[in-house]
Amino acid sequence: MNKVTIGIVIAILAGFGGLVIVMSMQNEKATVNTDGTTTSVLQEATDANGNIADHVRGKTDSKVLLVEYADLQCPGCAAAMKTVNEIYEEYKDRVAFTFRSFPLQYHQNARAASAACESAGMQGYFWEMLSAMYTARATWIDASGSKRTEEFVNIFKQVAPDGDVTAFKNALSDKNIEKKIDYDHSLGKDQDKISATPAFVINGKAIDVSSANTQDDLKAMITKKLDEELKKVGE
Repeated sequence: MNKVTIGIVIAILAGFGGLVIVMSMQNEKATVNTDGTTTSVLQEATDANGNIADHVRGKTDSKVLLVEYADLQCPGCAAAMKTVNEIYEEYKDRVAFTFRSFPLQYHQNARAASAACESAGMQGYFWEMLSAMYTARATWIDASGSKRTEEFVNIFKQVAPDGDVTAFKNALSDKNIEKKIDYDHSLGKDQDKISATPAFVINGKAIDVSSANTQDDLKAMITKKLDEELKKVGE
């Protein structure tokens, strides 16, 4: 039986100034067994995730963890990046921030884009690549084959002028990166019950952002929950 995937755009506002939520309803099975995994803590490097730990910025040992699950081809995720960065600048000495890939099956280049970020991450440029990939999104979302790789390389060169381009290109098909992306996706789908992007989870509790109409709404919802959790843990 063929896999069935239905994509639903919940809301699209002009210029992506508002919140765009893309929902994925799938009948596919999880690719990684994450039973018993606690998603409210940073994931260490293990064989299950290709020995690639969670990427983290902010206060790495904070008792409050904000996880974003996102698809790099998703317009709503691109719009939300600016909001997440604003929150990071306000809370970076108090909160741990991490990003987990949640590529939607019907976005043809989402998984490859995640691989590009992970490949850059192997050289210490994950966050820079993530931001640049969103900024340059129009250059690669419809590309394929060598053209897509060329666009990813161009972006990598911008964020890592001294980076190893050959190593970057070789890592795009690295099996460990494949495992990392599968692991992130399975954590979101099976443990945190994520069905739409962008999605945000604080200390294991998903935030319902479906009523957010603008990026200001989204920011207010996330910061409200952060403040509540920080108060609980005395930070």
